[in-house]
Amino acid sequence: MRLVCLVIALWGMVGAAHAQSASAALRNCLPQREMQAAVASKDVVTPASAVMTARRQVPGADVVRASLCRSSDALVYVIMALQKDGRIVQVMIDGSSGRVRSVK
Repeated sequence: MRLVCLVIALWGMVGAAHAQSASAALRNCLPQREMQAAVASKDVVTPASAVMTARRQVPGADVVRASLCRSSDALVYVIMALQKDGRIVQVMIDGSSGRVRSVK
């Protein structure tokens, strides 16, 4: 029984850590003008490209938000998608390469 409680507690802490990292990325999002400048200078892929990549990761979902944010020393797109069952999925796309970093 103690083992089960320990596993549940660890699982909760890991989930909380993921939520904190996601919210930390969203706090460091660029304003529209800076995002446009980064795209214009070709430092990052276009938002449309990042959204298309996210849609391939979460088929059938509607993208409700796409932001370009600072994560550590890199720029990432944080894309929120609403699935048909009402769940929100967060897809993080590396800004410079356009590759998927995570799907949560």
